[in-house]
Amino acid sequence: MKDFVIPLVIALIGLAATGLGAVVGARAAKFGAEKSAEAVRRQVQDQGAVEHGHWLRQQRFSTYESFLEAWDECLRITQASAADDAQDSTGLEDLRLAADRMAERARRIAILGPPEVTRAAESLAETMQEDVKVAVQFIEVTQAAIAAVDGQPIPTEAVSEATDAYRHHCQQLVELVTDHRSQGRDLRELDGHPMLRAAMESMEQYRLRSGEAREALSANVERISAAASEAFSMADVLTRNREARELSREEFTSAAREALSKTPTPELPADPG
Repeated sequence: MKDFVIPLVIALIGLAATGLGAVVGARAAKFGAEKSAEAVRRQVQDQGAVEHGHWLRQQRFSTYESFLEAWDECLRITQASAADDAQDSTGLEDLRLAADRMAERARRIAILGPPEVTRAAESLAETMQEDVKVAVQFIEVTQAAIAAVDGQPIPTEAVSEATDAYRHHCQQLVELVTDHRSQGRDLRELDGHPMLRAAMESMEQYRLRSGEAREALSANVERISAAASEAFSMADVLTRNREARELSREEFTSAAREALSKTPTPELPADPG
């Protein structure tokens, strides 16, 4: 009996070992297949990441370039308008459209990144759009001041006529008085004389017209001074914006150069194995 049991146990052990070997082998094969599949997946993912990085770099380059083109267009318009001393609104409308293009391309940069380039681009676009608003406001203030001055013109012609009349009658009165004195006559005889009355009337007209001119001039000076004060404030804003743009342009150029100097690659998920 004992002799029979021992071989049976040995046989069972061998059978179990064989089954265990099969299981281990199957497990090993499955593990190897999974590792191989993971390696292929990882390779495909890495390749996709590299291609995406190249695509992103190209998109950034194109968008940065188009943004600077819009910025340069703004500069050309402002320089041309200043050189031509244009009085119509064509140049301003062109500038507004170019500034809007800057803002639209800055929004695209915000999508493509990186943050350093985005901040500089947004600062450039914002200050340029603010300049357009200030320019529109300046035109409105100037036009309002001109309309106000035109609405209360200084009566220079009336003042000139009153002045000439006053001088003429005064000269006549001087001649009349001189003539009376040379004849030894009493100057009281001139009381009520038509020439004296005409001189007094011309003096009153001169006083009235001069007063009207002073009032109109004072009102116009106040309007012009107020407009000039606003213009100086706007000039301060434009100066600050220009200085800010000079700094932002340097920051944009530096950040864009840094961003384009390397191919961006997105972060990949950690290997679960």
